[in-house]
Amino acid sequence: MDSISRNRKGDVDILTVKGNIQHTDSPVFEKELERTLEQGSRLIVLDLTAVQHICSSALGALISVKRRIRRHEGDVRIVTTAGDVLRVLQITLLDRVFLVFDNLDAAVHSYQVRGQGHETP
Repeated sequence: MDSISRNRKGDVDILTVKGNIQHTDSPVFEKELERTLEQGSRLIVLDLTAVQHICSSALGALISVKRRIRRHEGDVRIVTTAGDVLRVLQITLLDRVFLVFDNLDAAVHSYQVRGQGHETP
């Protein structure tokens, strides 16, 4: 993984990841997700548009964070475009667990329409 950065747009925390997320990167990836939760974030968008590969342990970290944040009435949304990351989400059926968007603005905006039938199952 080349980098992971965080910024905020309104009430939404955006984590932008660049580079491949290999097994050796998973602890750093998971720690940043955990840090975001510990700082009180409840609305998270994970921008993976600059990620070409995501390993299974990083997917496990995503699922764990999703479970924790849902207990606090929050959510994690993913931004990715066609490619290996989207294909992995589809093959593992995680595209049914996470709302997946093809652009950042749509993902951030999706939180503004909460309570109108746009929540994840």
